[in-house]
Amino acid sequence: MNHKWILAIDAGAYEVKGRTKDDVFKFRSTIGPYRHLHLVNADSSQMEAGDYIVEYGDEKLFVGNIAWRECHAIREPRDISKAHEETKIRVLVAVHQYGKTEGNCVVIGQPIRGMVNKDRESMETMLKGEHTITVNNVRKTFYIEEVKVAPEGSGAYFSMEDRPEDIANIIDAGSGTFNYLRVEDGYFIDRKSGTLAFGAETDMEMTEKQMAVAILAELRGKWNLYEPTYLCGGIAEYLLPYIKEHFSNIKLIRPVFYRANGHKAYSPQFANAFGFYSMGKAVFVDE
Repeated sequence: MNHKWILAIDAGAYEVKGRTKDDVFKFRSTIGPYRHLHLVNADSSQMEAGDYIVEYGDEKLFVGNIAWRECHAIREPRDISKAHEETKIRVLVAVHQYGKTEGNCVVIGQPIRGMVNKDRESMETMLKGEHTITVNNVRKTFYIEEVKVAPEGSGAYFSMEDRPEDIANIIDAGSGTFNYLRVEDGYFIDRKSGTLAFGAETDMEMTEKQMAVAILAELRGKWNLYEPTYLCGGIAEYLLPYIKEHFSNIKLIRPVFYRANGHKAYSPQFANAFGFYSMGKAVFVDE
């Protein structure tokens, strides 16, 4: 019987964040077509850590910072849903780098408004099964046994060690979307949760102050602004000073990674990945 290996993946529009039993990782999400590079850097290399040359199917691609630096045509879908080929490539690169040959169980996030059966089933179908992919000249074939699609923001909730037992409001400030999640007595409250169709990368003309005002406009009347509220996501630390003007009882979520030799607190951008990992441990047999 194969052991289950849990990979919790938050495949954001700017960065892919992830967590396994052994590792916490991230890499740039940018994808673009491969091309020959004529110039090299001072160290005689064209690659940095987190740069990937990917061969999958009949495509050869740059993934990571190298795609941002060198690609003329970047593949950046800005849909509410993540049920698309770019998500698949990002996840397969993560599994290639941090997964096993067999027993891989993936927990991946989806914006709250994208949590419909059609898109959830599409994500599960495109990721499950056997895949062969070459990353930086290393060819691997591996099997993804199980896939769980979780709403973004829910991971952040489960990443908190001291989460309230009664009410918790979560704002997930991402690069592609902002998600807000209401939890009452351990239940997700759909009518007080949702997705805002902007993010740090999708509407770059908005300042953090303008984003805070837009969040307030959406949530006024849905949440009590004095209730316990938690902020996570890639721009959480930049957004906090502005959003504190409206939400007086707000805190950053800083997930903690425990190891035998100690522990380390991570930035709020890793909150969903840590919580997805906890969800994976509950749903799948632990490693």
